[in-house]
Amino acid sequence: MQQSNNRRGDDKLNSEKERDQLLIATSTFPVAADDGMPRFILDLATSLARHFRVTVLAPDAAGARKRESWRELTVRRFTYFWPRRFQSLAYGYGMRTNLRNSPVTWLQVIPFLARQGAAIRSLCAQEGIRFVNSHWMVPQGLSAAWARGRRPRFRHVLHVHAADVYLLQKLPLGRALARYVMSRTDAVFADGSHVRQTLDELLGRPSNAVIQSMGVRAEFFRDPRQPPEKPPFPDGFLVFLGRFVEKKGAVFLLRAMPRVRRDHPGLGLVLVGYGHLEGKLRQEVSRLGLEEAVVFVGRRSHDELVGYLQNCRVAVVPSIVDSVGETEGMPTVVLEAMAAGARVVGSAVDGIPDVLRHRENGWLCRPADPEDLAEKILMALEDPTPSRAVEEAGRTAAGQDWQEIAARYEGAIHRLPPP
Repeated sequence: MQQSNNRRGDDKLNSEKERDQLLIATSTFPVAADDGMPRFILDLATSLARHFRVTVLAPDAAGARKRESWRELTVRRFTYFWPRRFQSLAYGYGMRTNLRNSPVTWLQVIPFLARQGAAIRSLCAQEGIRFVNSHWMVPQGLSAAWARGRRPRFRHVLHVHAADVYLLQKLPLGRALARYVMSRTDAVFADGSHVRQTLDELLGRPSNAVIQSMGVRAEFFRDPRQPPEKPPFPDGFLVFLGRFVEKKGAVFLLRAMPRVRRDHPGLGLVLVGYGHLEGKLRQEVSRLGLEEAVVFVGRRSHDELVGYLQNCRVAVVPSIVDSVGETEGMPTVVLEAMAAGARVVGSAVDGIPDVLRHRENGWLCRPADPEDLAEKILMALEDPTPSRAVEEAGRTAAGQDWQEIAARYEGAIHRLPPP
């Protein structure tokens, strides 16, 4: 028996040695296991750990360790400004908002790129890493392209999410930067069809990007839960999950509520999230006289989100193209709601129609149109056969489970020639 156990241990060790190493470079990663930060890179990295030995490289943050192990993952963080407590480019409300709210933060952009690129190059050299997966063309794709070099030290797989290509559209050197990054990229994924189209326009040629949204832990969202507190609405509630930023479109959901409540006066709305527009959204609630119909519950853990999604009447994703031309790639909450068994209403922008099919697995509305949004919410509420759409949505979510996505990533990476 002891020899058998030793053999299994040796086999596991040999398997670990045989697997290629993969470095994932990101600017969005939880600091603690369930701190309410977006966790899609964590979920992807954890799923890829079945195929690779995975190291995640993320920015430093207050309270974070420079190196730690998260189950199968090694997490490394790079400091990009000193003193450390003044680092303000990453985390919070997101880089774009951080830069807009504090012009001084622009001083941290070049150090961030330099330190990240140096960390990628150093880790690959020291640990023999042959594959780097960067998320967002800027800053991570740019840092990885510089670190890769003209004669590649490693193979570079880029995932474009949305904000990066929309930002590059506006920068004077955006097209040149996009072409530079792509010249040092070996494979590329895009969150949605509109993201890929925008990338193609930047390059002036087809990018050949593979459309792949971020995924969902389908089984996790199916496990029955209750919301952390019962919303005070006799006829149930709609739910919005996301940051309170313009492109999420929460204000249009508020403006749709009076029409929805004319037919369903006991129905309320729960807003789960945080962001710099919360004050304006609260003002809109007061202007519309919805104080008794809307509750803000703040940032919640990933576990708590499941309870809201499983127990809502409809999950609403009212994304828009904002005033600076930005929109979503494919919001992960769409697939999370589908996996949780919720009816889903979403805007027909960017990657959402790639996943959400009107009256098949959900309902699509026109973006920034409260009347049409209200109509589609009512359609979902009053659907005579809701189980059909919910079942189809569950199948859609299962097809985008993280393990499925990790297998596609693994196939794309191992089709690349060695560096």
